[in-house]
Amino acid sequence: GRHAKMAMVAMAGEDGENPFRLPPDDQIFLIREQERQRRADERERVKTLRVHEKTTASSRVHRNRRTRENGEDIVLTAEASGKGRTPRAHSEGIGGREVRREKENVAEFVAKKREMFLVQMSLDVKKAEILKLDERAKQKEEALKKSQQMLDEDVTRFDAFLESNDKKAHTALKNAEEMTKKKQEALQKIKQLKSQLSALQSEIAKHKEQKDECFKYKHFLEKLTPQEWKDAMQQEKLGRKLRRKHDRVEAKLAADKAKMQAEMEAEERLMEEKAAEAAKSRRRQRREAEEEQKEREREMEARRRKIKKKYKNREEIEAEITEVSSGEEMDLYFKEPKQLLDVFTSKEESNLFLIQNSQDTEQALEELQQKFSETKRTSEANGDKVRSAIAALERQIADERQTSEELRQKLGQKEGAGEQGELLEDLCNKTIEVHTACGYEVEHDPDTLVMLAGIEAKLEEFLTLFEEVEMTEAGKALVAKLEKEKEFDRRSTAKRQKKEQQNRKNEERLKASLQRSQAPIHRKTGKQIMYRSAPLFQARRVVQEDDGYEEAVKEHEVFGIWMNRDGVPNAGNPMRS
Repeated sequence: GRHAKMAMVAMAGEDGENPFRLPPDDQIFLIREQERQRRADERERVKTLRVHEKTTASSRVHRNRRTRENGEDIVLTAEASGKGRTPRAHSEGIGGREVRREKENVAEFVAKKREMFLVQMSLDVKKAEILKLDERAKQKEEALKKSQQMLDEDVTRFDAFLESNDKKAHTALKNAEEMTKKKQEALQKIKQLKSQLSALQSEIAKHKEQKDECFKYKHFLEKLTPQEWKDAMQQEKLGRKLRRKHDRVEAKLAADKAKMQAEMEAEERLMEEKAAEAAKSRRRQRREAEEEQKEREREMEARRRKIKKKYKNREEIEAEITEVSSGEEMDLYFKEPKQLLDVFTSKEESNLFLIQNSQDTEQALEELQQKFSETKRTSEANGDKVRSAIAALERQIADERQTSEELRQKLGQKEGAGEQGELLEDLCNKTIEVHTACGYEVEHDPDTLVMLAGIEAKLEEFLTLFEEVEMTEAGKALVAKLEKEKEFDRRSTAKRQKKEQQNRKNEERLKASLQRSQAPIHRKTGKQIMYRSAPLFQARRVVQEDDGYEEAVKEHEVFGIWMNRDGVPNAGNPMRS
């Protein structure tokens, strides 16, 4: 405030420096640190005072105010002394108006000092700006010099590049001519090599044909080779394998034994050296020497066992080494042409024996054919009987068809297309499916009874055929095999249908789940309605007993008779019980 400015003016009068100049940063931090230390010392001093010696906050405020007023008086005294007046003359001869004038002079002085500070500051700013512009001008000149230097270097490099490019072009032309010559020479060499390669390929093909022919003869001779000789050669080859394996095992054992012996000798030498050093170092009694000798022998025996464990025994080596074939081909049995002639003679004798056997087999086949013809005649006779039975059944079917047609007309007139019609339609569709599976063609307006007659005839035919086939062992086995196959097909079909049904259910469930997940979410707004328990509702189930009167009436109208609950037929009119 005003008092601080006056204090700064007094300091300026004493030192002659600018009162508005900011101290350096280190002095600012030093002043702050001194102030902080002064406050800490004051707090420590107050802690040691007695209660009546301590001050309150209000007393400290009044003390600070008195201190500031004393400071102002001291500043005014200093100004008066600077103008040649004594404090006493000032207090006696000057009134309140002169004090105010002095204060106005101080304000003017401060204002002038402030203007001087601002002018000095603007001057410093302009000087700094001038220095900055000079620095920028120097930087621009240096940048222009560097740019010119770079341009000169680029021109020099471009000239050098053009010269090197010309040299490279001349070198490339020379290289191209040399490469053209080399290419021509390579083409000539390739032509020569191709001609040599074609000659070699033709020769290889010729040798390959000869090799294939030799292999063919070799396979032929191997087929003619006696089996006893082959077995003997195989045993000999196996013996050679075993000998090679035995030799390898012996060599491995000898090498391991030599290594083991060397390690044992090294351990013995080491033990002897240690014993000799121990004997030199101090004298021992006889008993101690004997005990140490026994200890060394036990240690040596343990080391020998440890060394032996490091190496494999014979069984482990034999299990590790695999039998390897030498790759040599087996020698041919035939060394002279006479051997081949002997083999041909023996083969011819065996062929004569086989021819005789084939003749006996043909004779047995003729006997079987005669038996088959007799069986066929018997089956034809049975077939005539079956056909006559089929004709009788067809006549019976025609009668039944007529009766069923009459009944169908009656049913159509009375109850129309009801549940029984749906059942008949379903049965008709099933009959058509079975009739088609039997190999018959579907007519435009098929008759159920005709189709059933055809199915029955086909079943009789199949059963007769099965009976004929089952008369032989082979036929019986074939029928059992076919039954197993059909049973397997039936189970496979049922399993597949069940799996398809399960897959359809899974797909529907997944589709429904996907639709639920993709459906928009309806968020509830407002306060939730409190749940109230619904009143107890007891459902009543009405059980209607069916006494079978309506069904009995329908049966009496259609067939003329009806069945009661006990299963007894009755021709009279049905009565409601």
